[in-house]
Amino acid sequence: MITMARVSASPKTPLSRKALALAALLALSGSALAGCGSRDTEDAAASSSPVSPSASAGESSAAPASAAPTTSPEASPEAAPATSPAATDGGAPAPAACTADMLSGSVETVPGGAAADGIYRALVLTNTSAGVSCTVSGYPGVSYLDAAGQQVGAPAVRTGGEALPVTLAPGQSAAAELQESVAQKYGDCQVQATASLLVYPPEDTASLTVDHPSTGCVNADIELLGIGVLQAR
Repeated sequence: MITMARVSASPKTPLSRKALALAALLALSGSALAGCGSRDTEDAAASSSPVSPSASAGESSAAPASAAPTTSPEASPEAAPATSPAATDGGAPAPAACTADMLSGSVETVPGGAAADGIYRALVLTNTSAGVSCTVSGYPGVSYLDAAGQQVGAPAVRTGGEALPVTLAPGQSAAAELQESVAQKYGDCQVQATASLLVYPPEDTASLTVDHPSTGCVNADIELLGIGVLQAR
């Protein structure tokens, strides 16, 4: 009878130790390969994304700074149109006031001038000077004169109107409305025939005589005459 001796296995044989080492090596290789794959994926993603000029390591100079936005200047107000300078004292002087010795006078009938309270006529003053212009402005003074040249009754009253300067070149005229009331309608009127009008140009103390036969009242409190402002004709 042959007795088989039991062979007890050693804790670890050389073969099993090699197998374990091989398994460990394979595990380490798999981890390394996984790490490389992950890094390759990250590198590919980074290379596919655009690289800004400032972050690029290959740029030799910094990108130029963007220019500040320019603003258009505010519109300046347009210059006011130049105005002509006012006339200076060096210009031609204004014509002087017309005086009695520069004027002649006449009384003209106005069509339709007859009215219930009297007659409306025009007292006309004309510049008869030799080559000299003059100005009239306002009311002339007017009274009746008898044949002897004496004043008869009250002077003319002013009937209103705007007094404006009227320049008369030689030969030109200005006219004022002349009102004459009928003397006979006043019961206490002392009637007297008149031969002319005594006329004082505005702003003048000298007078001229204008032929105009009519009828006046000696009474100083009865006003038969009315006169308006001189106006250009």
